[in-house]
Parts: sequence; C-alpha cells; structure tokens
Amino acid sequence: MAKPAWRLNALKTAKWSNALLRLRALGAAATLGLSLGAVALSTSGCAVNETDVHRWETTERGPEKLFAVVTHDKYSWPLRTEAALSMIRIRARGGKRIGIELLIESLASLAPEARSKIVAGMTPELIKQMQATPPGKKPDGTLTPDPSIPFKDAAFGMLSHEPTLVTEDKSNADITAALQQWSQTDFENRIDYSSQQHGIEQMMRFLGAPSVRALPGLMTENSTKLDRIAGLIADLGEPDVKLKASQSLVAIAKGIDSPSWIAKQTPLVEDADKRAGQKVTKEQLAEQIKKYQDQELTRIFSAMKRVGGRPVIDYVLLYAGQKENNEDRRKAALAALEGRVDKNNTGDVERLFEIAKDDNTPDSVRGLAFDRLGELPKEVVVPRMFQLFEPQKKWKVRWVAASLVLKSTSTGKIPEFMQHLPRSGGTKIGMTEPISYGALIQKMENPGSEPKAKDAIVPYLQSRELGPKLVALGYFYGGKKSDIPLIAPHGDETMAVPKCEKDDECGWSCDVPKPGSQEKESKEVRSVGEFVRFCVVPSMDQP
Repeated sequence: MAKPAWRLNALKTAKWSNALLRLRALGAAATLGLSLGAVALSTSGCAVNETDVHRWETTERGPEKLFAVVTHDKYSWPLRTEAALSMIRIRARGGKRIGIELLIESLASLAPEARSKIVAGMTPELIKQMQATPPGKKPDGTLTPDPSIPFKDAAFGMLSHEPTLVTEDKSNADITAALQQWSQTDFENRIDYSSQQHGIEQMMRFLGAPSVRALPGLMTENSTKLDRIAGLIADLGEPDVKLKASQSLVAIAKGIDSPSWIAKQTPLVEDADKRAGQKVTKEQLAEQIKKYQDQELTRIFSAMKRVGGRPVIDYVLLYAGQKENNEDRRKAALAALEGRVDKNNTGDVERLFEIAKDDNTPDSVRGLAFDRLGELPKEVVVPRMFQLFEPQKKWKVRWVAASLVLKSTSTGKIPEFMQHLPRSGGTKIGMTEPISYGALIQKMENPGSEPKAKDAIVPYLQSRELGPKLVALGYFYGGKKSDIPLIAPHGDETMAVPKCEKDDECGWSCDVPKPGSQEKESKEVRSVGEFVRFCVVPSMDQP
C-alpha cells in the first residue's frame, strides 16, 4: 500500500537517506525494518545501548535508527521498548510528530507476540507521563506546552488503530483508563491545545460513555466550555450522568439569577470600567451588570437545551412562566425546552398552555410557547387550542392557536374548526386570519374517505356566520382565475367585517388602483362584498 504523500515530504525535509525514501515509497514495511537496520546501524561497530537510543531522539537520522531497533528482533525487549518510547519524544518536524507516526507503523509491522511485549513494556511509562500534573497557563493567559500530549497521542493512536495495537487485555484496560482520566483532567485548557494529533472530543467519542462521567463536576459558573461539555454529555452520557449535568446547569442558573451574583459582579464591573477609563453612573453600572447577567443566563439556557433532563424542564417552565422575568430571558428559557416537553406529563403541557393563553404574556414569548406546543401530538394540542378561540382573547392569540390546529388536522376536521370561529363582526377578526387559514387548508391532506380541501370549503361560501364565510373566501385568495365565477357573486354581500381600532392591527384594507392611474392606494374594507371585490378577486390571477 502506497504511503501518504506528506510522509514522503517529511522524509525529504529531514534529508533522510535515498535508500529509505525508495523503500518507504514502495511501502515494503517488513523490508523497511530490515533495511533500516542495515542503514541505521551499519556505521556503528559497537552494540546499540540505551544511551544511543536517547541520543537518537534529537539527531537528524534518529527516527530511522529508532525504527530499526523497534522492528529488528536481534535487539533486547527492553531496548526495543525504550526505542519505541524515544520515538514519542522526538520533536515535531514541519509541524508533525513523525516519531509517533513511525511508532504506529513500526508496531503495526510486527508479529502480534512481539508487538504485545513492546506495548506491555511501554504501558507503565505512557500512564506515568499521562498522569503528570498539567502545567496550566502562563501569567499572560497563554497555554504552557503540555509535555504529556505526545504520550497521550501515541497511546490513543495505538489504541484506536484499526486493528488496535493494544491487544493485551491489561494494557488495553490501563491505557483506556489513563486516556479517560487525561481527557477529564484540566479539560478546559487541554481541549484548546492545537498541537494535539487527537483532540479531546475525538478521543471521548471513541472511548464512549465512561469518558464523560466526570464532566458534570466541571460544570461551574466560571466554566468557559459549558457548551462543549453539554454537547459531549448529551451525545455520550449515560442517564445518571445526564441527570447530574441537568442538576448542575440548574444550580448555575439559579446562582447567576440571584442578588448574591449581582453583589459579587458589581465591584468587578466597576473595576473594569475604571481600568478602561470609563466614568459610569449608578444606573449605567446597573444596566451593564444586567446585560452581563442576560448574556450569562443565555449561555446556560443554551447548554440546557443540549442536555435536557427533568431538572432543566422544571426550571425553564417555571422561569418562562414568571411575569417578573424579562422578555428575552423568558424566550431563552422556552428555546431551551425545544424537543423536551413530555407529552405524557400533563403538568408540563398545562404549564406551557398557561403561558400561551395568558393575556399578559408578551407576543414573542407566547409564540415560542406555541412552538413548543406544536411539537406535541395533535390529540394533546388541539382541544387546548380551541379554548383560545374564545371571544375575549386577542385576535392574534386565536390566529396562532387556529393556525396550529390547521397544521395538525386534516380536511375531515374542517367542520369542527369552523364551529369555533367568531360568528359576527362583534368579535375582532384580523384580515390576516381568513387569508392565512385558507392557505393552510389548501395544504391539508385528505386521508381515506375525507373530502378534498376545495370540496370541504365551498359550502361555507353560503354561511351566514362571518368567521366561516371569510375563511371560505380566504381559501381562494391568490387562487386560479377559473374560480372567479365562484367567488364574484359574493361581491355584493353587505355583511359587515369587524371594526378595529388602530392598536388592534386588524388590517381590513387592500390596495386598489387609483381612478385614472396605474398607481395603487389603500382602500378600507367594510363589508364581505368589499373584501371580495377589493382583495380576493384581484388576487386570483393564477392560470
């Protein structure tokens, strides 16, 4: 099998022998080991010892000599093991740790028994190096080089090789445990090291659920990697780990949303303003802290969305339903609930419904509450939505609820839908309603023996109740020219449409041509006939 081009380039950069280049280009792994032995050691009349091995870690042709020692059976097992570890210590060349690459190659070329002995001999040192205390950051905040990384990369490369190079059970278990511990130690710094050949997330996804068991304990108010921790736990965590993460996130959110957090942050923000040369009033300082709190809570809600869990669900439902919380935070809480509402938990559904139907709920928050309800089965949602058709409700609340109903049902349910609509102009109806309802009905399915949408809607053109009649007419808005004869006769109907105040935003008007001009002007719609003449018929231009 031909070797990757970058390896050949690395060899050329290092000015390795032409013989080695030819052999590696041919991909003859077994021949390579023997030839390397001849190339590497032919110039030495003395027996190779551990001192030679360590010296070769820093010489130009050292990698090929170490490769020869690892792969040639004339050397002792301890020396071959030490040569393998020395390959890990070779500094990066051209940004790549070719020593680790050659180590993997050398081990892969060996017979299973020989490989197992060398790997077993390497394991204690690999574990020792991986368990070394992390160096942390420099005073300026930059990362200090972590000397354990090459050993971790080598260990993971050996373990994850296909087939694995760590075949002995004890070595496999010990290396796996050491890698799991390494990835969870100093997580926030180690996840940012760009010099790694194998990143922490890659390792954890390979190692599976055990690798994330300690991550909930890393979830703190000061963590800068909450989103990545949450993602790993969500993807890999066992149920108890996800529960702990859910509990941790709720605890963090409660801490941030508290007077003690504001008291702690106030002097810190004041100090930052002074160092920046900014003079702020007491009110401006309070606003700065509020924005910072908003930012931090939004970050936590985002992590909650990944993890979910009963503690998170209970917390965000409670938070979103509290009127004293500001609009943006309530929206973030409901966004965190996406896909998490338990359809079998009546309490969850009712709390969400209470938010949606409360007249004091801001429209943006209500909209997200409806979105969450829309994720539930229709048999759970539709009966509750009909409760929001009541006359005292804002027309926009009915509009959203009715739209959700129409998206959840089929043509056979149209009569039930029509029964819940306003019967006269005494109840405010927005012009957006019949037009949007009609468009949704056009998209309805008609399973089994249920009628086609048009067949179900046409009888309501003759309705004496305002709501159903307007919806039937709205069905044809933007429709086909061929249906104009069906609609045009209703252009003389005098039934009044609802009268709305400006603040109601009902919007009963359409653009019509100005007399003797190509321009258009807004024309108020006062009756069903005007709705037909000014709005519906002019829109029916489809062939």
